[in-house]
Parts: sequence; structure tokens; C-alpha cells
Amino acid sequence: MLLVFYLAAGPGAWILYGYLMHNGRRKMQLLKRPPDPRWEGQTPQVTILVPAKDEGQRIRGCLLSVLGQDYPAVDVVAINDRSKDNTGAVMDELAAADPRLTVLHTQEGSLQPGWTGKNNALFQGQKLAKGEWLLFVDSDVVLEPDALSVSMSVVINRNYDLLSILPRLESHSTWETLLVPLAASAASTMYLVPLCNANYMKNTAFANGQFLLISRSAYERMGTHEVVKDRFCEDVAIAMILKQAGMRPRVALGSEWASVRMYSSLADIFKGWSRIYYSAKVGSPWATLGAVYFIIVDCFIFFPAIAYGIYRLINPLVGYEWTVWIWLAAAVAHFGLMVHFIGTLYEWTANPRRNAWAWPVSLAMLLAILFRALKMCITKKVEWRGTTYGHTMASTLQTPGGTTSNG
Repeated sequence: MLLVFYLAAGPGAWILYGYLMHNGRRKMQLLKRPPDPRWEGQTPQVTILVPAKDEGQRIRGCLLSVLGQDYPAVDVVAINDRSKDNTGAVMDELAAADPRLTVLHTQEGSLQPGWTGKNNALFQGQKLAKGEWLLFVDSDVVLEPDALSVSMSVVINRNYDLLSILPRLESHSTWETLLVPLAASAASTMYLVPLCNANYMKNTAFANGQFLLISRSAYERMGTHEVVKDRFCEDVAIAMILKQAGMRPRVALGSEWASVRMYSSLADIFKGWSRIYYSAKVGSPWATLGAVYFIIVDCFIFFPAIAYGIYRLINPLVGYEWTVWIWLAAAVAHFGLMVHFIGTLYEWTANPRRNAWAWPVSLAMLLAILFRALKMCITKKVEWRGTTYGHTMASTLQTPGGTTSNG
């Protein structure tokens, strides 16, 4: 019975996970280069909104990539959200050189109770938008010149209301390259991201606020950022509201069209990913507990399994000597499957496959991040970008039409 359990929880679980990985990736391959020619001649105005708080080192590269889009009908609104560094000065400098860029400065003390800083910044910024479509881009993202053209061809030809892409993950330190891709892959699994493009999965939706393209009509119909003002993962909530209202949000792989360096220090990795795990499910701990279970049972079970196999090799069990070879073969297969599929996850995020060999260390660190998220589920306290939030996210969202969503 113990051997059967291990075969299912060890190598069996990873065979299933690998199948779901590849199948899910196929469903998110929506973008292609060059853009589909059927959309040519349809160039509705797009406003790109970029909120930033204390991003003086990154905001120039982000805005230059935004202004460098080859899409012909673009205006840009950059929101300096209470920054204490030179973020606002860089924005103003770029705006002076390009009339398509408008800068909005929000002041300290302007954040109302119950709002997160990013949601408030985008809500204020969208009032200046001229476009029929809105593209929300995080300040640490760099876009390729055709990112918007390719995305617009998809939403127009396929009649989508929202398109969000998953950028390439840039890493410049050991902890970044080990943890960020693994944490992102864990989030994709926990929140069933590959299933989000299925219309029949009404209670499964996902969007990535790093690049979120939405029609102005859908945005206003769902109630703008005012409806998700208290959310720390407002992107997921927006996708859920749209999907449950019968609209068509989609998430796509976008490593060829955008890149992002999410966090530059181990402390920020812990703070950032624990916040995401906590808030994407509105403070519910169950998805996080599921991830903890998978890591402990389906990953680290390898160590007692291989140890038991070696023990039985030295001390055979009379009448069951043959089982030792099954134990050892299963443990070797388990290890090989983990290294292969974890390596594939790293490769898909443009990080070295060899990182997979460090899985005992990286998964142990990921466990620590997940436990930090569980602590947040209890305390309901979030600190991010220099702001401490004490409000509790509402379990449901009231939309303008009077309907509720569990977004």
C-alpha cells in the first residue's frame, strides 16, 4: 500500500502535472508574428496607462518602449503615484519630448481609505484616456515594438473583450532566477491559468496586470477600477467580473513581446509573491494550502522514498525482496521527472534549465513564501511599495448592474 501511494504521489503526480503543463501552454498560444492581416485598416485609438511609485530606475525604459510601439493610434498616460524619488521628473522630461505622453501626479494624502495605490492611480489616470481601448502596463515592464499591434489584431479578429499576456521573466541574481520563475509557475497552477480561456469555466478567470488590454466599453460596463478598488490583485478580479458577465477575457503567453523584472531582492520576492498568493484568492488560504501539500507530498516525498529503498536494499524484507527494485526505480523516475518538468518551467520563462537541479533549495524557499502568505490570510495585513494596508478585501464585488461577482 505504501508503494502504491508513492507511485501515485511521486512519479504519477508529475506525469499528470507534465501533461497538464504542456496542454495548458498550447491553449495560451494566441499571439503570433506578424499580426493577422485580417485586422488591417481597423486601428481604434488605444490609451496606454502606466502607474509608477518610486520607479525612477525603471520608468524611463518602460515609457520609451511604450512610446516606441508601431501601432499608429496611441496616446499614453503616465501616473506618478506619490513617488519620493525622481519618477515624476523622468515622466515630465519624456512628456516634454513627446506630445503623446500626458503625466498625472498624485500627491501624498490623496489615497482614500479602502483603495490600493495602484487602483487609485489607474482610476484617476483613465479619466484622461482618449482611447476606445485601454492598455494597463506596469512600470517594470518593457514592451517589444509590435506588442500592441499583435495584441490588437488578436482582440479584433477574435472579438475578445480583454487580453492579458504573461511576459518573459528577467532575472539578474541567483535568488531571482531560482525563485521568481518557480513562484510564477506555482501561481499559474494554483489559479488554473491554462483553464481560464475556456468559456465553460465560469468561476475560473485570470489576468496579469503587467499587460492588460481591455475595451473601453467592457471596462466601463464592469464599473472601472472603482469596483475593484480594495483588491491587491485587481487584474484577476477584473477578468472574473468580465467572464461572469458573459464577456470574453483571455490570457496568452507573451515572452516574445514583453519582459519584466519583477523583484530585485530576496526580501521583495518574499513580500511580492506572498502578497499575490494571499490576494489572488481574496484572502482564502485553500489554494495556498494545496500548493504546500503538493510541495511536501509530491516533491519532498522523494527523500524518504529513496532512503527507504536503500534501507530495504541493505535489509531485505523476506518474501518481498523484489519490491526494493521498484522502490529504487520509482524514486529515480520521480527525481528525473521533477528535474525535467521543473527545468521546462525555467526554460519557458527564459531562465536556465540547470536551475532545476537546485529544486530542494528553491522549493524550500517557495514553501517559506507560501507560509508567509498563509500568515497574511490570518492577519489580513499587507505592506507594499511603502504603503501599509489594513483593510479586508470584500468577498464579493457589486457591479453597476446590481449583480455580484466573487472576483
